[in-house]
Amino acid sequence: MIKEISYSVYIFPVRNGRVALLKYGDDGYGPIGGRLDDCEKFNDALGRELVEELGVGADVLLKDAFEIPVSYKFKHSLPEQAEKRGAWAEEHHFYIAQIPDDFDIEFCESRPEKVSVVWVSPDELVSPNIIPFDDMRVFYATHIVPNLACRFSMNLQHQYYEMIKSGEKDIELRLYDEKRRKMRNGDMLLIYDAQNPSDYIRCIISRLHIAKSFADLSTKISMPRTGFPTLNALLGAVSKFYSPDMETKHGIVGIELMFAE
Repeated sequence: MIKEISYSVYIFPVRNGRVALLKYGDDGYGPIGGRLDDCEKFNDALGRELVEELGVGADVLLKDAFEIPVSYKFKHSLPEQAEKRGAWAEEHHFYIAQIPDDFDIEFCESRPEKVSVVWVSPDELVSPNIIPFDDMRVFYATHIVPNLACRFSMNLQHQYYEMIKSGEKDIELRLYDEKRRKMRNGDMLLIYDAQNPSDYIRCIISRLHIAKSFADLSTKISMPRTGFPTLNALLGAVSKFYSPDMETKHGIVGIELMFAE
């Protein structure tokens, strides 16, 4: 039976500006990843595919990966194509992960054809030799290549996203948890509107303001730069998301942003 739609998830490991792809003998190229099983979540499916294709421990790539907020969707024009793929339409989701020099990537899954890992430049990634489909090349050029240098992503409520986009707000407040402790000045991150993920901007971290609490942070920065006029207004809003215990455990970071060129 042909499904109405199938879902796939892929990851682009990036090292020194180059991207890892799989080369399938003489049949072309493709990103690392694959289709979701029924009721499987994207993160779970990608972790499974990483282990299947690259070996035990490869799912650690997910730890520092972020999802591109826009998916690639298309319908098969011919019934035989749909029958071969098992679905009339497909939706592909993509992640990007910056990986260290000492992390080896090799294809290890048993396949009848020869499959190997190759590293390509951003320009090569959108060439007809790599991607033979015009609409997919446009998607890659619009949503993948410009974000290959990003290290993190953040989704914001619409009103705060618009404030950053307009320049009214330039400091985003978060718990200083394990993920944010990896942030460094100069890192690029993708920020998108939680209500409209296709609307996003790229920013550079210009400074990290680290504090023990929101109250402590309010003595170091101007509150209106965070999108809140006063500390009390901030505390009233964040109490819906962060408990005092979380604040005490992790501390707080004010991520000062500037637009990427």
